Amino acid sequence: MRWKDFLYYQKGEKLAVILLLVLLILTLILNLILSQRNSREINFTQNDSLVKVFEDFQKSLRVQEGVNYQETNNEILMNNERTDRHPFSRSSISENIRNNYTPYPKAEKLAAGETILLNSTDTAEWKKIPGIGSSFASRIVKYQSLLGGFVSVEQLREVYGIDNEMFSRISPYIEPDKNFRKIQINKMEFKELLSHPYLNYKQVQAIVNLRKKKGNILSINELAMLNEFTSDDIFRVEPYLEF
Repeated sequence: MRWKDFLYYQKGEKLAVILLLVLLILTLILNLILSQRNSREINFTQNDSLVKVFEDFQKSLRVQEGVNYQETNNEILMNNERTDRHPFSRSSISENIRNNYTPYPKAEKLAAGETILLNSTDTAEWKKIPGIGSSFASRIVKYQSLLGGFVSVEQLREVYGIDNEMFSRISPYIEPDKNFRKIQINKMEFKELLSHPYLNYKQVQAIVNLRKKKGNILSINELAMLNEFTSDDIFRVEPYLEF
């Protein structure tokens, strides 16, 4: 018996096989349709439940916000009612400030004929002069410190901001003194000499070179012979030099 004999069917058998196949196919199609429909219904049901839960959650939030808002308003109202009695209220603080306020004492100004010393190092003393405030007093003291002290009242003209008009107004209140430091020209190092406002870099270099060349400098005349010094330079720096 050959294998082809197993595939041979009579006419009635063929029809039965075809009908069986058709039924199987229809059954599969029907099952597929029903399964898709059931899954959609389940999804829709699940989606509806999720939407309902979300809506309930939003409602609860709105209710909670309303309660908190009302509580906040009530608290503000109660605080406002207690403000007048609270020890740290605005009115209480203002009253305490007024009761405890001590006006800042104004600097006493010098009367006509009264003076201060030229080399006073306290800014409070300088502010006693009519027309001199904190800024000018600070500038004067700083420049005085750089110089080592003022030699004459005229040097106040070198302070930034003091013009001829201001100088004429303040000079009657200032009494000259001799309280200023001198420059040890043969002992001071380069940086120390350079820190003085009346000596520039080239002049200090010339002084140091002269000391190396001949030893100690003995008089102002030796500096006057240097090209780095003009007659005006010598006039200004001479009172500060000590040989």
